[in-house]
Amino acid sequence: GWSFNFSVAFYIFPYGWSFNFCMAFGSILAATDPVAVNALLSEVGAPERLKIHITGESLLNDGSAIVFYTIFSGLFLTELGK
Repeated sequence: GWSFNFSVAFYIFPYGWSFNFCMAFGSILAATDPVAVNALLSEVGAPERLKIHITGESLLNDGSAIVFYTIFSGLFLTELGK
């Protein structure tokens, strides 16, 4: 999730972004949407329990993305002096 996105932004993108900005950027891209996955699982007849697990994982992922974004965007804004 966010660690891959951070790594791409920090080490591969040629923009010279700071560590904290790349962490905030990675956390924004890490949030996922389980709607398409749940629709596919319904289509193939997967058990309801699997859908619940996927939805729960998505909620945990979204929550951690919010926490990481809050932390690292605050640190980035502190770097800018705002």
